Amino acid sequence: MRWLISIGLIVGLGAPSVGSAAEPTPPKSWTDHVTFTLSDRVRGEFVDWFRAQPGTAEEGAHQYNFFANQLRFGVRLNFPHVVFYAEGQDTRLVNLPGDASLAAPQGNLGPGAIYYANTHDRDQGETFLKQGYLTFSGIPGASGLALTVGRFEYSDGLETVPGDAALAWLKKARISERLVGPFGYTHVTRSFDGGRVVYDQPRWNITAIATRPTMGGFEVSANRELDITLAGIAATLKEQPDLPPIDVRAFYLYYQDNRDDALKVDNRPRDVRLADDSDIRVHTVGAHALMVADAGPGRIDGLFWLAGQVGEWGSLSHGAWAMALEGGYQLPKVFSAPWLRVGWNRSSGDGDPTDGDHDTFFQIIPTARIYAQTPFYNLMNSSDCFAQLILKPHQRVTVRTDYHWLRLGNDHDLWYAGGGATNDDIFGYSGIPSGSESELAQFVEISLTISILKQLTAYLYYGHPFGQEVVRNTFASGSANYGYMELTYRY
Repeated sequence: MRWLISIGLIVGLGAPSVGSAAEPTPPKSWTDHVTFTLSDRVRGEFVDWFRAQPGTAEEGAHQYNFFANQLRFGVRLNFPHVVFYAEGQDTRLVNLPGDASLAAPQGNLGPGAIYYANTHDRDQGETFLKQGYLTFSGIPGASGLALTVGRFEYSDGLETVPGDAALAWLKKARISERLVGPFGYTHVTRSFDGGRVVYDQPRWNITAIATRPTMGGFEVSANRELDITLAGIAATLKEQPDLPPIDVRAFYLYYQDNRDDALKVDNRPRDVRLADDSDIRVHTVGAHALMVADAGPGRIDGLFWLAGQVGEWGSLSHGAWAMALEGGYQLPKVFSAPWLRVGWNRSSGDGDPTDGDHDTFFQIIPTARIYAQTPFYNLMNSSDCFAQLILKPHQRVTVRTDYHWLRLGNDHDLWYAGGGATNDDIFGYSGIPSGSESELAQFVEISLTISILKQLTAYLYYGHPFGQEVVRNTFASGSANYGYMELTYRY
């Protein structure tokens, strides 16, 4: 509250003086400066997870439904050269499973069990400050420069949004939040406390951040900061007037995890990991390139993303890599504008837990669900070959169908899942032994997005993994089902 009062005083005392120099004429109404925001998301989730081994869980523990509501409310004050925004969020979850959080190696049976494991309440909810920041921009003599301080959301890879619709979709759905994101799929989400500097020009953009992530994701008490430092810089080459639609970016991220009570998840024995109380320090350097071009009756697209890591994984030396290669072809003038895409995501794993090196790619603090819509895997020690078909049979309706062939990158490493740190006690990633197997699952999924009204959207999703050897080594059944129905209203 002291922090919010301080920001309010800055706006109240500083904004009129800044505005008076640029606009000497007083505004006609206070409403010229104030905008209210409101959104509400209601979701019912239906879980039929991989069935636990006999004797390790109550009968039917892997099957459950739960309900959640996420309400956001905010106010934006706009003055020349300065914007103040404050947003609160209230999250409520009902009917979480109390019997689906099992001991290793099976762990939490689906997303409802993960919420329960964080808070240990079947019904839970809190209200907290989602965002509260000041942005200074448009200052004379510093065209294109903007500074944000406070609590805000950040999505790596989405520092700019292309004007071309296909390029913008690729960037939002296939590049952004791979490594850093607000975890918007979860009902709590996360934010970042700190600062962001943007220098934006017509053909390029440079964005730098220095932050501490908040708790959240599957942890309903999201007002506090994690003992984690995250900083980085990204340079983006935007669409060029004399070229087909392109987007090129290079980035650097630094992640330091100082949490003492969160047990690291890797392929070392548990007692060795318990004895390792050194911090995690990871440097990530990478780049991406996107393009869309006219080709025959349609449009062809291509995507390349690459990241390399070095640093310290506690007492181990860390070195890892990940890449993505994708391509597609769309027929925008044909009924439903069919868009067929194929791709391959691949990341390194660790082949020897005793050699003093940690070679598993670390996904940092992402929105993992964008790339794993049924969240039983992620982009760590994985190989994901996929085919994707997107149809738009009506201007208000989008249908997406995906098929994935999932394997482990290294069969001596773990089967990883999760989306990064959520509180001080839980590491944020799970790891299940592979049994020296590499075949994880064949996976099919379908989603339907309906824009009912301008402010009201419905979303339906269903995914079905056909678990292979890695899954069947741990669970009694390799088959699972996950789906949800969601309504979102935005004002």
